[in-house]
Amino acid sequence: MNWGKAVALALFAFACMMAWFMVKAAQNPEPLVTEDYYGEELRYQSRMDETTRAHALSAPVHMDCTRSVITLLFPAELNGSRISGTVSLLRPNAPAADLSVPFSLDSTTLRLPGLSLLPGRYNVALSWTVDGAVYFTEEKVFVP
Repeated sequence: MNWGKAVALALFAFACMMAWFMVKAAQNPEPLVTEDYYGEELRYQSRMDETTRAHALSAPVHMDCTRSVITLLFPAELNGSRISGTVSLLRPNAPAADLSVPFSLDSTTLRLPGLSLLPGRYNVALSWTVDGAVYFTEEKVFVP
């Protein structure tokens, strides 16, 4: 075999390898974080204001997640206030396992039993309202 055939064979092998990579990449689609990413981007400044408001509280919201129960402990300064909002559990590698739970309470402790979470990492997004002020907290948690 002369060098011309070897170069042609090497280029053909490279083209086949690239085609195989493209087929494998097309078989493994990455899901979007959210379907409405443009609308979420437009709300970014208000989300930053809500996060700043949450950081101004005396203590952060304490989140404890197990496979069947989510417990949230709000700062003591919110005791006696009407707290309402939504807890969203977003699983990065399995969007079908995402969960969103609305809540409303008059104390500083929220307990959401009866869940069946898969073990692994979740991004917990907590948005709540107290006396007309909106707060937002986001945290990564691991469910054992």
